[in-house]
Amino acid sequence: MTGLTSQEQGAVLRHPQPEILALTGLRGLAALGVVASQVGVWRTAPPSLHHLVAAGSLGVPFFFLLSGFVLFYNYPTLSPGRSLGRYAVARIARLGPLFVVIGAGVLVLSKLNGGEWARSVFGPQSWYVGTTLVLYAVYPALTRIVAADPARAAVCALVVQLVVLALRLGTGSDDWLYRNPLVWIPDLVLGMVLAGAATNGFRLSRRTAYFVQVAVVVYAVAVVLLFGSSSAVRYSVLWSVPLGLLILSVLTRTRVSAVLAGPVLVRLGVLGYAMFLLKTVVIQGFGPVHAGSLPNALLAVGWIGFTVLIAEGAHRYIGAPGRQWLLRLVRRTAVRA
Repeated sequence: MTGLTSQEQGAVLRHPQPEILALTGLRGLAALGVVASQVGVWRTAPPSLHHLVAAGSLGVPFFFLLSGFVLFYNYPTLSPGRSLGRYAVARIARLGPLFVVIGAGVLVLSKLNGGEWARSVFGPQSWYVGTTLVLYAVYPALTRIVAADPARAAVCALVVQLVVLALRLGTGSDDWLYRNPLVWIPDLVLGMVLAGAATNGFRLSRRTAYFVQVAVVVYAVAVVLLFGSSSAVRYSVLWSVPLGLLILSVLTRTRVSAVLAGPVLVRLGVLGYAMFLLKTVVIQGFGPVHAGSLPNALLAVGWIGFTVLIAEGAHRYIGAPGRQWLLRLVRRTAVRA
């Protein structure tokens, strides 16, 4: 079974820690939420359901938080030279091949559908990949800071998030902040702090883990129903602490973590990146996604399933082979040099 540290998925540094399949499954659920938020629900659905489904896009900030956890869990230190170089190559190989191939396909289709179509179906994905690359780039500089004083790093990250939230609420339009990759560095730092605690043996008790999981679900539903699904509510400090606690809770062996570690959700977690890149392209291929009636809206479930199917093929035949090919190419080049 592949997980967060799987060699099959392109990991090239030694990992002293075991795989955490429950987190892979949690990433799979987050990816499904992002796809569902893109599909939406039928027009006559209650407003509360519209908001809850739209809030599935919370998977995006969760991915940044989880990236910090995964990186620090696997690469707590990166020394200049070979270790840092291998890290950089592994990160580029993680994102590059699938993004380049799908992006090239979108550019070809844009000749038929226009440049605006290309921006609408692949603009958010391009932003996400660019932001992730920025986070990957700053991560090595953050490792010593977080390792030296994780409590101070966490407090600083939360303070920055509060400032960003105040700016978003004060300006009334937060797109310019949301699109700034630097805004997401606090999420990366908080994920790193959580990974440091987990590596040092911190675990919630089973009772506490269950309580946290129920509390996070109730909190999420309450916030979305009370304030709607506007981006100022979805992408802020309101979510970093609950999502961080959720990550810690699934590290404890419970029935929930066992379900998340099951083969279906773990596979969805492995396919999460491909699903994110392909979601809008696939859905746009079917035309408008907000059906006018409930029976027609059930077709949206088929669209989600089709997105997963296409993502499986893209990962299996493009993403994973492309990553392995790029890693082998770099190794051969390094040996010849």
